[in-house]
Amino acid sequence: MPRIRTIDPHFPRTPSLSRVSREARLFFILLWTLADDSGRLRLDHERLIDQLYPFDSDAPSLLPVWIGELESARCIELYRVEDVEYLRVRKWRQLQTCIQRPTRSRLPAAPHEAHEPHEESPPMQKRRASKADPHEEEFFLEGVELPGTPGEFPPDRVRQILEIALRQSMANKKGQTATARFVELAGRTDGTWGGRGTPNGRKEPAADAERSIGPAELMGLPAPRAGR
Repeated sequence: MPRIRTIDPHFPRTPSLSRVSREARLFFILLWTLADDSGRLRLDHERLIDQLYPFDSDAPSLLPVWIGELESARCIELYRVEDVEYLRVRKWRQLQTCIQRPTRSRLPAAPHEAHEPHEESPPMQKRRASKADPHEEEFFLEGVELPGTPGEFPPDRVRQILEIALRQSMANKKGQTATARFVELAGRTDGTWGGRGTPNGRKEPAADAERSIGPAELMGLPAPRAGR
């Protein structure tokens, strides 16, 4: 399946391109749209001509020349597995840095691919929370059953879900997390508990007038530390 690819502004100054013709450079770029997320594709001349040069009658005779130029300049690698010919774009990860979630290739790897780091599409890994990016925290843990009817969000169900999220977040050993901050801000904005952001027409809690009661205290949890 053809794919949308990107071209780095510095690509035209790549040293290896100085050894190939202008037509071969264009062919090299067009190859990217047919390669998978590991830079591999089957070497089918008829398919290449049909998809890349549908209006050029001289393409069948020039295609082998362009492939030879790119192989000599080490821009591509040609290889055969079980009598099937394949082509791999070398230094694929340097050419296509914007692939965020690569699909693992179904084609066999090339012989020299292992010598080029980061060529193989890495398996997707589960993101973990970090101090640098607290928003990576998962909102709900696997296996947690949410109350109420899925797809419906009456006020009572919303408060129950917020309570679950708040309890999980406040139980974090590292202290208050992004979820706790979000729940507290949402509650104060909505007027569920006191604080700045309470909509007009809603009264602040009369008890403990000098200090607003936060969601953690309402739920019987430790109050979040100041400055977090």
